[in-house]
Amino acid sequence: MNRSIPPLLALLLVSSLTVVPGMATSGSSAGAPATMSVQHEVAAIDPADSGLQPVSNTTNRLSLGGAARSEYAEYGPDLGVALASTDDELRIDHTQYVTLDRQFTDATTAERRALLQTTYDRLKDRSNTLREREKQAVRAHAAGDLSSRQLLKTLLRNYQEAAALSEAFDTLEERSDRVSGSSLSVADQQDKLKMHRTQIRDQLWSSAYGNGAIAYISVETSESGYVLETLDEDYLREATRFDNRDTSTSTQFANLPEAYGHSDDLYPWAYDTGQSPSVSEYTTAQLYQIDISHEQGELKAYLDGGTGDIHRELQTLVPEILPTVRQQEWQKDGLKVVVDKTAANGPQKVTVTNRESGEPVTATITISGFNVGETNADGSLWYVPPSGGYELTIERPTGSNVTVPVSNS
Repeated sequence: MNRSIPPLLALLLVSSLTVVPGMATSGSSAGAPATMSVQHEVAAIDPADSGLQPVSNTTNRLSLGGAARSEYAEYGPDLGVALASTDDELRIDHTQYVTLDRQFTDATTAERRALLQTTYDRLKDRSNTLREREKQAVRAHAAGDLSSRQLLKTLLRNYQEAAALSEAFDTLEERSDRVSGSSLSVADQQDKLKMHRTQIRDQLWSSAYGNGAIAYISVETSESGYVLETLDEDYLREATRFDNRDTSTSTQFANLPEAYGHSDDLYPWAYDTGQSPSVSEYTTAQLYQIDISHEQGELKAYLDGGTGDIHRELQTLVPEILPTVRQQEWQKDGLKVVVDKTAANGPQKVTVTNRESGEPVTATITISGFNVGETNADGSLWYVPPSGGYELTIERPTGSNVTVPVSNS
C-alpha cells in the first residue's frame, strides 16, 4: 500500500505558516524585499559554530561534530521494509478509523470534539516517535551497533509512516472542520512530517521496491547526527544535527524578518545568487523553513528557533557546475588519471585516458573495494567520495588494474 502525500501548496495555505512579507515562496518571480526592519538584536553566530562548513563560491554545508562513522551502502529490493511500513499504516488506520468511527456516529457534539482531540493526541504521539526512532538508529550506527543497511531501513520506515500519518492528520482536520466548536490545526504536524519525506528517501524507496533508482549511498553518522549523500542525475545531500534542535527554549527571533536576516548570514552565497529566497515560520514547532533556488541547484534548510542553528538541511546540486577546488593527477601503467574535487568534500570526478593517445578509457571504478560505477564515453565518472583519504582503483576490461591514493586534505 503506497499512500500519496498532499502537495506542498496545500500546506503553504494553512494558517499557521507565514511567509516574510514581500517575499515570495520558491519558484515565484517576485523578489526579496530590498530592506527589512530588524526589531530585536540577535547575537551574531559564526556559521562554523553552528555546524555549517563555510565554503567559497557555493553553498555552506551542514556537517557533523566529533568522531563519525562513514561508509558506502547498497540498497536494493527489500520486502522487510515494505511489510514493516504496511504494518505501520494499518495500525495508524486502526487508530484513526476504527477507534474514532466506532464511537463518532452516535456521539454528541461535545463527545465528538473530545474524540477528535484524543485521536489528534494519539497521532501526534506517533509522529513524535519518528524523530526519536531516527535518533536512536543513527547513534547506534555511529557506535557500530547497527549496520548501514539497518539504518536505511529505519529511515525508510519513517518515510512511509510519515506519509500515512500525514494523510491521517488531513482526514482528522477535515472531520474537525465539520464539528461545531472544534478547531484542530494540523499544519505544524504536517511540516514536521515533511522532514522525513526527502528526495534521497524517495530514491531509496524506489530502490527498495526494485526500481533501481540509485546504485549506492554514502552514510556518515556521529552522536550528533547524520549525512546521507548520493548521485542520481544530481548530487543529493541530506544532513541532520540533533544537537541543533531545542524545543524547550523559546524562539530567539522576534519576528520573521529577523529569522530571514539570520539565515542570510548562515548561507550568504546562496542568498546572493538565489532567486526569491524565502523563509517560512512554523510557529508551534519553532522551525523556520529556508528555501533557495540558486545557480548551482536548490537548498532547503530548517532553522531551529531555540538554538538559532540549522537542524536539517537538504541540498540538490549539479556536479558539472560546481567549482573545482583541487585536482590530483597520476600517470601510471599507460594511463593518465585525474581527479577533480569540489568544495566541502562534495562530488568528485575521475577521468581516465590513455597516457600517450589521450583517448578515453572505459573502466570500472572502485573505492577501497566498493564499486562506484563505470567511466562513460569521455572516460569520466562522478562519484561521492569518502570523508577521508582513500584508494581509487581503475579496473580495465583487460583485467589489469591501476590503484592511486587520493587525498582529501
